[in-house]
Amino acid sequence: MNVFERMLNTQALMFIYVVTGIIMARTRILKHEGRSSFIKLLLDITLPCMILHSFEVDVGMSELIAAGEIIIISSGCSLIAWLTGKIFWRKAAPNRKAVLEFATMFSNAGNAGLPIVASVFGTTGVFYTSFYLLPIRILIWTLGLSLFVEGTNFKEKIKILLKTPSLDVVFIGLALMFLPIKLPAALSTAIKNIGDMTGPLSMMIIGAALGEANLRDAFDVDAFKLTLVRLVVQPLIFLFLLKALGVQDILWQVTVTLTAMPAAANTEIIAEMYGKDYAFAARCVVVSTVISLVSVPILTLLF
Repeated sequence: MNVFERMLNTQALMFIYVVTGIIMARTRILKHEGRSSFIKLLLDITLPCMILHSFEVDVGMSELIAAGEIIIISSGCSLIAWLTGKIFWRKAAPNRKAVLEFATMFSNAGNAGLPIVASVFGTTGVFYTSFYLLPIRILIWTLGLSLFVEGTNFKEKIKILLKTPSLDVVFIGLALMFLPIKLPAALSTAIKNIGDMTGPLSMMIIGAALGEANLRDAFDVDAFKLTLVRLVVQPLIFLFLLKALGVQDILWQVTVTLTAMPAAANTEIIAEMYGKDYAFAARCVVVSTVISLVSVPILTLLF
């Protein structure tokens, strides 16, 4: 019950931000044409700052060995999730296929998963999560983003991906992690504070998109199918697979917890940026987030 209450508080914050976005849209405080500026602020400024700050950690040899294992696990799970999306959504409508595949592959492990892991597993879980997210962040802005980039050849896609600030900052972060370079305290604090805006800002943008949508469409069959795959099918696959492989308990438990999170919050942001069905993407995020309030605590009973 204690774990459930902590998770509920974390998710409740996210819903407050969503409701704020809905109110902003309904009252015309944030108009549709103005939302693109907020999206650009999120993708080009706050999100890169959040990613960069996550790389500011000290590592030793023993930590690197453990981190290497969790990175391998994360990469393997991402590959399985990618294949799962290709199989489940091969017959999906063209304007929804990229959204469904992206949401199947990427969970809200950063904004929602990290606080929950911190509550359940403490600082050790947070450490493992920071490395688990490394390949995820790279894949989001490479393989994940490529799902939305159509009508261009491979060379042009690579150019688009390399111009993405959230990908570029990953390489800067890796340099900061492994080289004897430390950012000045004031700069580091500023980066952290700007990055902390990402969660509230992303959820308010999602709320604004929902505020423009017809609420009667909230009960979307595809959104519920995605939620079933995202919150039940994949976590159970990873749970039994990792236990069968003999992975140490805390590693598979952290992995399953993170993969059981709802659809990534930036699913709607990227969908809108590349002209996909962003209203549907927002519904996927919100529906999966609501149901995760119940599904995640139930899943932890298997730990």
